[in-house]
Order: sequence, then C-alpha cells, then structure tokens
Amino acid sequence: MVLNKHRTATLVACLVAIILLPLQGEAAGETSVRSPADTEAACAGGFRGKQPAPKVLQEVIEAHARWLEDALDPRGKKANLCGANLRGARLREASLDRADLSGADLRGADLQEANLSEADLYGANLQKANLSGADLTDADLRKANLTKANLQEATLAEAALFGATLTRANLRGAYMEGIHFYGADLQEADLREASLGDAHFYAANLRKANLSGAELIEADLRKAHLDKANLSKANLKGAVLAGANLEGANLQDADLFTASLRNTILVKANLQGAILSEADLSYANLREANLQRAGMAGVNLEGACLGKADLRGANLGMAVLFGSDLRGADLRTATLPRAVLARAQLAAADLRGAVLEEAYLAGADLERANLATANLEGANLVNAILRGANLQQANLRHANLQEAELSNADLEATILEGADLTKASGLTQAQLNTATVGEDTKLPEGLERPKPRQAQP
Repeated sequence: MVLNKHRTATLVACLVAIILLPLQGEAAGETSVRSPADTEAACAGGFRGKQPAPKVLQEVIEAHARWLEDALDPRGKKANLCGANLRGARLREASLDRADLSGADLRGADLQEANLSEADLYGANLQKANLSGADLTDADLRKANLTKANLQEATLAEAALFGATLTRANLRGAYMEGIHFYGADLQEADLREASLGDAHFYAANLRKANLSGAELIEADLRKAHLDKANLSKANLKGAVLAGANLEGANLQDADLFTASLRNTILVKANLQGAILSEADLSYANLREANLQRAGMAGVNLEGACLGKADLRGANLGMAVLFGSDLRGADLRTATLPRAVLARAQLAAADLRGAVLEEAYLAGADLERANLATANLEGANLVNAILRGANLQQANLRHANLQEAELSNADLEATILEGADLTKASGLTQAQLNTATVGEDTKLPEGLERPKPRQAQP
C-alpha cells in the first residue's frame, strides 16, 4: 500500500513537470528556449556554412513547393537551408513558407513579396535584406538581425521577434497585429502607419523610433524604452504603457483613450492635443510636459508629477489629481469642473481664467498661485492654503473656504457671495473690504461685512 502511494506521488510529480515545461519559456518571454549555439548544433542541412549555386538553390525551392503541395510527393522535399550562406540571394516571390532558414546568412538578400509564413528564421542574419511586401505570418524571427532591413508593407502577424535586432529597419505600413517584440531592439526604426494592434513590446527598445500614425490599439508597451520616439497621431486606445520611458517623446494628437500609463516617464513629452480621457496616469512623471489643449476628462493623475507642465486650455473635467504635484504648472484657461485636487500641490501655479466649478481642493496647497479671473464657484477649499495667492476678480460664489489660510491673498474684486469663510485664518478686514461680499457670505469671527461698493459714475 505504501509502495502504491509512492508510485502515485511520483507519477503526479512527473505529469506536473511535463505540463509546466512548455510554460517555462513563455514566462521568460519566449515560447521555447533556444540559443544560437543550439541552432547550430541542431542544423542538419547540407548547406551549413556553404553557398549553394543559383541552380541548386532553385531546385531546393522547387522541391519545397512540391512538398508544400503534397507532402507525399517523392519529388518534394522540405527546404532545409539552415546555416546556409545566402548573402545577396535573389529570392523574390519565392515560396519558402515553413522552410528552415535558421541561422542562415541572408544579408542583402532580395526577398521582396516572398512567402515566409511559419518559416524558421531563428538567429538568421537579414541585415539590409529586402523583405518589402513579404509574408512572414507566424514566422520565427527570434534573435534575428534585421538591421536596416526593408520590411515596408510586409505581413508579420503573430510573428515572434523576441530579442531580435531591427535598428533603423523600415517597417512602414507593415501589418503586425499580435506580433511579439519582447526585448527587441527597434531603435530608430520606421514604423509609420504600421498596424500593431495587440502587439507585444514588453521591455523593447524603441528609442527615437518613428511610430507616427501607427495603430497600437491595446498594444503591450510595458517598460518599453520610447524616449524621443515619434508617436504623433498614433492610436493607442487601451494600450498598456505602465513603467515605460517616454521622456521627450512626441505624442501630439495621439489617442490614448483608457490607456494605462501608471508610473510612466513623460518628462518634457509633447502631448499637445492628445486624447487622454479616462486614461490612468497615476504616479506618472509629466514634469515640463506639453499638454496644451489635451482632452483629459476623467483622467487619473493621482500622485502624478506635473511640475512646470503646460496645461493651457486642457480639459480636465472630473479628473482625479489627488496628491498630484502641479507646482509652477501653467493651467491658464484650463477646464477642471468637479476635478479632485485634494492635497494637490499647486504652489506658484498659473490658473488664470481656469474653470474650477465644484472642484474638490480640500487641503490643496495654492500658495502664491495665480487664480485671477478663475471660476471657483461651489468649489471645496476646506483647509486649503491660499497664502499670497492672487484671487483678483475670481468667482468664489458658494465656495467652501472653512479653515482656509488666506494671509496676504489678493482679494481685489473677488466674488465671495454665498461663500463660507468660517474659521478661515490670516484674513484681514482690509482684504475683505476689497472683495465683493454678499449678505449670505459666512465670515470668520471678528470680521465685519463690508459696506456695498458704490457704483462708479
């Protein structure tokens, strides 16, 4: 009985190991683990390290075509060109789908409009190769070198390019839905107007890459390096960019609706006119970023750094900016109705003409902030610091200023009708006399309601 239990336990352990084995590579970012050395050792082709004559190469391709048509055809044979020297080979429109080209030297080869779907190109050298219009659907291009290769309008749907090198490659207009670029190097690559929906770019290097007008809906760009990349007019709806580096990137007019940018670095990034509605930018670093006229309704900017950012004319209606850093930010004419700015740091921020109706600013630091002509009607400013703030001609009708700090605040022509100033500190009679106070304004103890101002003749 004990022996049977031991055998059962051993069998279960073996089955678990068999089931988990294929998943180990996936956890590491690859479907299976294979090094260039493994590829070389596994290469059983007769052309390894050799350059086949053009006639011989043509015979291999023809035999492969027969094999594709009928695997039982005695004249057919799957092409095995692993490790072959095919440098500069003319393979335009060749049918090499499912062929073995792993480790092959294809530098400068002409593969325009060739069929390479499901082909094995692991570790292949395709530097400066012409693959424009080629079909590489489901191809294995892991560890391949595609430096300066031409892949314009090529099809690479679901292709695997884990750890591949595509520096300065031309991928303009390429169809790459569901492609895997895990850890790939795409520095300065041209990806303009490329279709990259549901693409995987985890930890990929896209520095200075051009992704202008690219379709990146729900793409995975977590921890990707996109500093100084061009993503203007790109479609990034629902994309995941958490932890990515976009310092100095151009995202002008990009669509980032519902995108996840938590902990993303966007220092000095250009987001002018971008759509960020309902996006998650919590704890992101947007210092000195350009967000002029950006659509940010319902955006989550909790704990985000927006110091000295340019938010002129931005729409931040119902945005969450709890505990965010907006010191020195330019928010002139920005709209923030019902925005949550509790405990936000807005010292020296420029909010002239901003719309903050019913905004929640409890505990916010607005020291030396410029709120001239701003609309704060119905805003909650309980415990807010307004020391030295400029509130000239600001609308604070029905605003809640209980226990707010107002020492040295400029209240010239400030509308305080219906406002609650109960227990406000630092407020003097001289300051109050310059404001417009109504009969329904609640004042701190010790201060008197100013007499109504006489109309100027």
